[in-house]
Amino acid sequence: MSVRKELYQFTHGTKVWNFTSGVRTVTFGDVTYLPIPGLSRTAIEDEDINKCEIEVSLPHPYQLLNAENNEFTQVFLNKIYFESVRLTLLELIDNETLVLFKGRVTQPKFDDDSKQMTLICSTAESYQNRNILTRKFQRSCASKIYDRFCGLKFEEWAVSVTVTSVDGLSVFFTVNPTQVKDAEGKLVFEPDVPVLDEFGEPVLDENNDPVMQQGAPVMEVKSYPAGYFNRGLLKKDGVFTFIQDHSNGLRLYRQHIGLKSGDIVQLAPGCDQSLKLCESRFKNGVRYHGFPNMPSENPINNMIVR
Repeated sequence: MSVRKELYQFTHGTKVWNFTSGVRTVTFGDVTYLPIPGLSRTAIEDEDINKCEIEVSLPHPYQLLNAENNEFTQVFLNKIYFESVRLTLLELIDNETLVLFKGRVTQPKFDDDSKQMTLICSTAESYQNRNILTRKFQRSCASKIYDRFCGLKFEEWAVSVTVTSVDGLSVFFTVNPTQVKDAEGKLVFEPDVPVLDEFGEPVLDENNDPVMQQGAPVMEVKSYPAGYFNRGLLKKDGVFTFIQDHSNGLRLYRQHIGLKSGDIVQLAPGCDQSLKLCESRFKNGVRYHGFPNMPSENPINNMIVR
């Protein structure tokens, strides 16, 4: 007799949680799905865009850990939640799987009376039913830094730092050494040095000249003035968090789950959406999506030529 099982995979950045609504652990495709008592979902209805969602219920409070002991519930306990958790729901029958649902968690809800956490999950089609603000005629740039319209690459501007302490939304750090680059953007190394044999003597080539090897990289620790990372991004484990302020350390917009002292993370500078900063810091004025020279008064109403 065939036994039907449902497998739930939640991802948040690089972190993954695998659960099953069955009573026993399920291993499929080298992935282990842990049984969660009370894990259930509503029926999947997909007749139209309005019904492209399901509700997944999990016990709360209850430890929902993955193999790395990362707590799943903690992701949703922020004051502000962003749609960064994705769900893939599989049906397993006779060692064959069928994808029942694939989407994102759009809203978490907690019910202390029923001791449940309910995750409202929507498919990509639900985006088509959302009211989307079109681009506005405004002085400031309408793009978000590092998005496809801005064109800047996060990786090219990111700085490696080590977190020294975390106090709520405040994060303190030290900048890690990086290799020096020359005026052309090429990495700088110490002068070449001869290759030595096991006796400490230079190794010679066929012309009896010493064989040379590239010298050690020239490293430096850069410093960044207060405000440099204002409105920038912090990245850890594939998850980005907005930086509100950079003065005495960083002030994050929301808690970055799992961030702790000793972590090595990436920071990238932000932009105040002005043409001045876009050009002076990023040399990206050609992609500026604002209208800094727009008139302060509507010429149609106030400047009609009589």
